[in-house]
Amino acid sequence: MATIQEIEGGIEAAKKIIDNPNTSEAVKKVAQKQLAKFVKDREALGNAAQTNETTQEVVQAGGDVVSAILATLKSYMESNAGGGLDSESVRSMISQYLKTQKVSLDELDKSVLDEIKKNQVVVLSLPNFGLNLEVSSSVGDIPNIYPIIDDVLAGNNVYLIGEAGGGKTFTAETVAKLLQREYVIINCSQYTSPTEIVGGQTIDGYQNGKLIDAWRNGKILILDEMPRLDPNTAGLFNDALAKSSKTKPAKDSRINSTNPKEAPFERADKFALIATGNIYPNTPPPPKYKANNQQDLSLLDRFSGSVYETFYDMRTDQRMARFQFLYDMLVGNYYKYMDAVRKKTQLPEPQGLRTILKANNLDELAVVSYRTLTSFRVAFEFQLVRELAKSQGTDVGDNKGKTLAMAFSSFLIAFDDNGKDTIIDKTKLTPDFIELKVQEAIKLILSGSQGFTDSLTPLVKQEAAPVFDRYKDLLVADFFTPQSV
Repeated sequence: MATIQEIEGGIEAAKKIIDNPNTSEAVKKVAQKQLAKFVKDREALGNAAQTNETTQEVVQAGGDVVSAILATLKSYMESNAGGGLDSESVRSMISQYLKTQKVSLDELDKSVLDEIKKNQVVVLSLPNFGLNLEVSSSVGDIPNIYPIIDDVLAGNNVYLIGEAGGGKTFTAETVAKLLQREYVIINCSQYTSPTEIVGGQTIDGYQNGKLIDAWRNGKILILDEMPRLDPNTAGLFNDALAKSSKTKPAKDSRINSTNPKEAPFERADKFALIATGNIYPNTPPPPKYKANNQQDLSLLDRFSGSVYETFYDMRTDQRMARFQFLYDMLVGNYYKYMDAVRKKTQLPEPQGLRTILKANNLDELAVVSYRTLTSFRVAFEFQLVRELAKSQGTDVGDNKGKTLAMAFSSFLIAFDDNGKDTIIDKTKLTPDFIELKVQEAIKLILSGSQGFTDSLTPLVKQEAAPVFDRYKDLLVADFFTPQSV
């Protein structure tokens, strides 16, 4: 139990939050519950004084800097502001720690997410289609997202071209989710069968293909890695792609399945097709994408005017890496380097794994993709959550689990001994150096609210700092005292 002075301070802090005209209704409700609890504690305590020891106990139970950091991290994960998937194991570890520390965050999470959405969501009005789309800032940063939406609504076939791991499939799936449409995916390869596309007899009887399903039921069909299709198999799409545009009436846009008992299918209004690939398949593929096939011009013409290059985006990289030391380690000065390549000016000294791979022609073997950033970040977050819990005397998870150094070692498997030596020599990313950077980042985070925000990339810092402050105000009120390590 806290002292009467602390309880009175808590009451005053809660009232300030409630009376603040800028406080959302959801946050006010949480503050009102906190106020009711403080009032109840005051009644139970009366005017008795309490020791400094019990004072410290209520500060810890109410939420110290570690609880605030973890709560903010959990909220940021659940908001999907990272643009990628966070590990369920990391979320579970965070939840377990917060539960162990008896910090109730269920309603608070929603209130903080409301604050995030209020500041990050753009409403895109599309009156001709009767739609209002809520586009978060992380989605709005996806290259060409708005013209792709227009193309899908118009029935134009979209082709997304870009390096492996550059977000092509993620972009296609995001468009489908924004438009609240179901989607089906064909993972294209030379072994993709006509049955999967247009249907045919199987051991379970006749089965309609995914093209027919999407065409008839108004789904978005995603052809993932379309250039890998055998050109003859790819020709099965020609008829549908020629009739997908909304400039053609649906009644005049019918395609056949392979079932002789079914009449041709009329195109559903919401049908759309988005294809992805690493190359524009009008020439023989380069060695690093040798699994691709040169495609017929008649297929490529179906995408005319709606072909988009996907490329790494600095803002998305910052969200994926989340922590500045990870961004420096994995991305470095990639954008400055590539700008110099395009302008044919003097190249800067390559910094960061992605840039060093590019500068040494090693990106034909492996790339630092968005998936790479997410994987490395999750490995660090495993270490972070364990260390945060350990600093409070609580063990969460196995201390022998995944580490950032392990993630880097796994990445190097793609290279021969010469490639590995070049990468380590240029990046200096030895296991000891990686662990040193990890411990420096954790120490910075543990130093308090300013340290936590300083550990983040500039973009994430802008988005996460006010979230942390909201947690700090509600969980710790006026009692917040950053702990140093």
